[in-house]
Amino acid sequence: MLLKDLLRITKGKAINLKNPNLKVSNFSIDSRQIKEGDFFVAIKGNKFDGHKFIKDSLEKGAKGYITERDGVNFPNGVLVDNTVKALSRVGRYKTKFLKSSVAITGTAGKTTTKEMAKFVLSQFFNVYSTKGNLNNEIGLPLTLANIKEDADIGVFELGASKVGDIKELVSIFNPDIRVLTSVGYGHIKGFGSIEGVIKGKGEIFIDSDKNVLPYSLKKYYSLDNYITFGSEEEADIKIKNVKILKDGTFGHVEYGREKISLKLPVFNKAIFNNISAVSGILYYLDLNPVKPLQILNSFNLPKGRGQVIRLKNIQIIDDSYNANPLSVENAIKTLDSVPSKKVLILGDMLELGKLSEYLHRQIGKLILKTSINKIFLYGKESFYIYDELKNKKDVIYSSDKDKLIQKILDFLIRDKDFKTILIKGSRGMKMEEILDRIKAF
Repeated sequence: MLLKDLLRITKGKAINLKNPNLKVSNFSIDSRQIKEGDFFVAIKGNKFDGHKFIKDSLEKGAKGYITERDGVNFPNGVLVDNTVKALSRVGRYKTKFLKSSVAITGTAGKTTTKEMAKFVLSQFFNVYSTKGNLNNEIGLPLTLANIKEDADIGVFELGASKVGDIKELVSIFNPDIRVLTSVGYGHIKGFGSIEGVIKGKGEIFIDSDKNVLPYSLKKYYSLDNYITFGSEEEADIKIKNVKILKDGTFGHVEYGREKISLKLPVFNKAIFNNISAVSGILYYLDLNPVKPLQILNSFNLPKGRGQVIRLKNIQIIDDSYNANPLSVENAIKTLDSVPSKKVLILGDMLELGKLSEYLHRQIGKLILKTSINKIFLYGKESFYIYDELKNKKDVIYSSDKDKLIQKILDFLIRDKDFKTILIKGSRGMKMEEILDRIKAF
């Protein structure tokens, strides 16, 4: 893309134009991460105003900038009414050159499904996908605007915290294939109710004829064309015989007459939901899933999302990146299936609003039904889990992270048995700090 193309696509006005044929290939919204040749987009956020860093970004090597503030006169500027909308226009333009685009959302499993889809599809295509968690009203336009020229397929993650968010995101680029991984009580404070979550996540299916979703959720949506997955016999893609073994997770995916056996080097029963969702994507791309899915035997989960870390006499399931009631329930059921001594380190589930106490107590009741040997709980809301477990399970609670870490380390000094430790909590709890202390121990 040339600067003159950028001006046309964004409907912008040139500021001190030095070179209309300047090549524009990468956009950045963070002046601290500017690389030589980037194009800086000044966005006014809740904490910082990017317009204050235009000069700084140019001094660091940016070729030019997009601004919504008149009065600046630095070289190679583009003046627009709204910089986020300008990014969206660029993103929409870039997606037109893809052979196909995939959008993925869900309360749990969207990042893993996105990474898995990228991993599988890279056998056949040049795949461009969402980096990190750039999945919101600013992150998605930035992701789309930075699609590489040689990309064939785009796999994009869509995040939402209230009804209307997904509708806005899909309107930016009209993805060809839409995937809903799950629905649960995540971001319930913003959605208002589980019915709000169902409605909000279902916005991904607006004006779509290639849809992938769990069989259990089909009843909530009026869809003409869809592929379902799940353990139900009626599902189009069936999940069968999932087992946690001492060195990973084994199971079958049945797809028409095809039966695919897979063993992944992770501890995660729910991962077969992700695999089945990817099978649906393959179906819509006219690819037989048998050989493509076999590569998943070597698939590793992203950091903080269920990755297994093996140390001396412990193995850690690092699920520290985030948590909501659905993902916590899945993780606890997985830990309960691991054939070893089991330790749970769990932090608060945030953004649950008025339902927080109830949902934390429900997790406590679930833990009571398991064979988990030792539980460490951290955070204000996790007290409700503790209240369900005290005098019934071997549980330690603290709202002070450093004090809890010391109790965990003391336990590891005393107990030399081989054990599996699950670490999980919402992003705001920074549970990776506990992981780092254990690894350094």
